[in-house]
Amino acid sequence: MPVTLVLILLSVIGFLVFYLGAPLSWMSALTFQAFEIQGREIVFYASPGEYWRVITPIFLHFGWLHITFNSLWLWELGALVEQRLGGGLLLALVLLCGGGSNLAQAWYSGPSLFGGMSGVVYALLGFCWVYNALLRDGRLWVPRPIIAFMLVWLVFCMVAPTELLGIGSIANAAHLGGLLLGCLLAAPLAWLRRQQLPPGDGIHEEED
Repeated sequence: MPVTLVLILLSVIGFLVFYLGAPLSWMSALTFQAFEIQGREIVFYASPGEYWRVITPIFLHFGWLHITFNSLWLWELGALVEQRLGGGLLLALVLLCGGGSNLAQAWYSGPSLFGGMSGVVYALLGFCWVYNALLRDGRLWVPRPIIAFMLVWLVFCMVAPTELLGIGSIANAAHLGGLLLGCLLAAPLAWLRRQQLPPGDGIHEEED
């Protein structure tokens, strides 16, 4: 699972850039919008032509729980997709859904400092969920309790005052955008896969 491992490694490096106190200019080079500190305020500014910023925020993480849980979910869901459908497809999903979830968060929140692999994780969850629901061949089966937990957590973070609860600010638009993108991308790929199967093949029910 080389693609999954590389994604986790890049996420750990992105976390260490923040945690070990590297120059802020390093972090600014990876955020969706470039920034600098003026006094006690973060000031964002335009950086035309730096298109990598659409994707690089997925590798930034701002705490131990943030990097730990995202890495664990990426290991579970990313490895599942890579094992069953290939590393090339996983990489394409990460780039499309990572960029899309970052754009969704930037559109929703405006200039702000955000990052993390959570949008990609939700995209992979949505992809596995819809792909398996449409094709039902068990290749991307995820237990229903896990799907339910992730969806409940998504709704909780959207409605609860997470900052007051000590969880911190949550990039909810990235989570929701990633989930929707993953679901949308799964449908045509499941349809293509179904066309390749002999009639009546590959359809069965799974148990939790």
